[in-house]
Amino acid sequence: MAAEQTDMEVDLTKEGGEGEEQQPAVPLSPLPLNLLSTIKTAQAQNGLRHGDYMRYRKHCASKLQSLYKVLKMQHGRSKYVKRKLDVPNITDVRHLQVPLFSAERAWSQAMELKKEAEATGSAGTADPRKRQHLIRRLAKAVLWATELARFSAERADTRGALEAEAYCSWMSGQLLLERESDWELALAKFSRAKKLWQELAKACPDLEGQSLCLAQVEEMEPNIRYCNYRISRAGGAVPADPSELLAMGGGSGDAGAGPGLDLLQSKLAALAQEAQMAQAASTSYFEWMGTRHPVRNERVKLALHQAAEFGTQAEQAAEQAAAAAATAMDTGAGAATAAGGDALDARLALYDKAINALSEAKSHVRNAVKGLAGPDAEAHFKELEALEVAVEGARLQRTVERSQTHLDHTRQRFAAGLQRLALGKKIKDKERHARPEEVVRVLDLLGRHLEDLADLGARLGGRAGEALHDAAAARATAARAMRVYHVAHALLAAAPAAGSDTAAATSGASSPSKALEAYALFSRAQQRAAEAMEALKGLGGGDAAAGVLLKGREGLLTELAELGRQAAAYKAVAQAELAAADLKAREEVASGVGGMSLTAEQQQQQQQQQQQYLLDNLDKWESFAGGAAAAAATGGAAAKAPPRLYNAPYEYGAIPVRPIMLDTASNCLEYPSLDHRLRKAEKKSVLSSLFSWRR
Repeated sequence: MAAEQTDMEVDLTKEGGEGEEQQPAVPLSPLPLNLLSTIKTAQAQNGLRHGDYMRYRKHCASKLQSLYKVLKMQHGRSKYVKRKLDVPNITDVRHLQVPLFSAERAWSQAMELKKEAEATGSAGTADPRKRQHLIRRLAKAVLWATELARFSAERADTRGALEAEAYCSWMSGQLLLERESDWELALAKFSRAKKLWQELAKACPDLEGQSLCLAQVEEMEPNIRYCNYRISRAGGAVPADPSELLAMGGGSGDAGAGPGLDLLQSKLAALAQEAQMAQAASTSYFEWMGTRHPVRNERVKLALHQAAEFGTQAEQAAEQAAAAAATAMDTGAGAATAAGGDALDARLALYDKAINALSEAKSHVRNAVKGLAGPDAEAHFKELEALEVAVEGARLQRTVERSQTHLDHTRQRFAAGLQRLALGKKIKDKERHARPEEVVRVLDLLGRHLEDLADLGARLGGRAGEALHDAAAARATAARAMRVYHVAHALLAAAPAAGSDTAAATSGASSPSKALEAYALFSRAQQRAAEAMEALKGLGGGDAAAGVLLKGREGLLTELAELGRQAAAYKAVAQAELAAADLKAREEVASGVGGMSLTAEQQQQQQQQQQQYLLDNLDKWESFAGGAAAAAATGGAAAKAPPRLYNAPYEYGAIPVRPIMLDTASNCLEYPSLDHRLRKAEKKSVLSSLFSWRR
């Protein structure tokens, strides 16, 4: 053991063996040692998720090699010169990682040997040689952990020192558990480590660190129960007072000795005070509806900060757009619409960024809720649940503001188009006037978002939730009144004018039905506008919900009053359209039915009108299809009257048909034999055939 102790010493003097001249000591700041986070991250990334201790041991060895090289702690190139690591030479947190990963390397090799010993043992017993080897490696890990605790007590901060002490106690308990020699001391070591991890979990500012500490406590619970079982099996008594166990685990008589019980309590008190100060400095608050919610997660803080920045930029852009629109109103409605349309896309993009940032913050809050564990989980759960509701409410509020901005711009474009049509001017393509269907589409989105906000108020409960629900419901009623008004405008635009050519071409039932529906919807818009005004006036103006949704309540009341007046005016227009269409239909029926007669004079008039055709007399009640009925009406008894649908410019006549080519059918035809017309071949002798070349 002494040889192992000397092998662990590292000297940071120069290679020549002569130390540098000592300079006056300068007080150094404590080093932040995140011990548990460092080793758990290394274990998760290097094989311990699957129990591969060999891979983790190799990682620790390579990590030590890189630390020796970076910290210039190599032991010479040609001649070995030991470089000692001591408290005065520790200036970087990586110096503390040297004993940490040395202990982890020895521990991982011990766990690897334990698996091999259990696998190669016979009949439930482990291989004794491998078991002795793993005990020696655990003893080496305890020595390195003791050195780490000593270095951290001098150079690390309070939290790092306590983590190193808890790690040393846990490692000592592992060694005593494998030796099976002193169960009381092993229980004391595990109890001391458990107490330290629990106090560190309470003082940890972030939820991730809390979950790591509490997971370490849960990992030690089976060892503590096993130690209690072996003590009771041997006839011993476990101390009922936890302070006795802590005193046993921190006594000065063992290798893992640390500070006494009083010193431990003072360190824990100092850690709690530092944690409160750090939490007060690092904790920000998110305010919504007059309530401040603490935010401790860094990711949630970042997302909420981005959302606040984008929201501020969107509000500034809205103010600039309002000023630009007021300036452009002097030059005309078309210029004002163009000025508002140029800045709309930029403002909507800013609102989209703010909404996305709030959605990201909400997802981070949900992930934090899933990672809760430990005795304080219920309190943290209530805090995070309230924060999630506030973030969701802020997201819906920004969504309503975005839809309201889009609605205001679209309504301005629609009003400019109505004003231009009222003056009898044509709408130019570059002015981009909105149709009523576009306004209806934006109002549908706004109504859905307001309904979601009202549901959130109902889920929130209490006086604030009821106020939010009532305010959102009042705004939704106003949105429905505007929607009905613009749907009526769409129907009125679809109904053609009574005296136009389009009205004459359409059927007699379609045009009055559109105007009748528009009349009914304008009446409904008046009713809903009055209901929305009463609901808005009945809401309180000093509560938090009014600050969220009713910032421009006076302007909204003015818009609803103007909407009621406009609906009454256009209701009169729809009524006039109905009256004109009814009068026109009566005139057409009277003229058509009055002209249908079978007197002699009427027959003469019909004979004179035989040369008239359908396309030239679409508005007359007369049959142009011909046939027996038309012949009887004109006086013909047997002959059918010709149809008079269209006067062709040329008369129809017969033309010769193109010849049909039968080449494709020649393979299927059987031709007669012509052999009798062919000349018969002359018969030649053999000699004449031989001497035919002389001819």
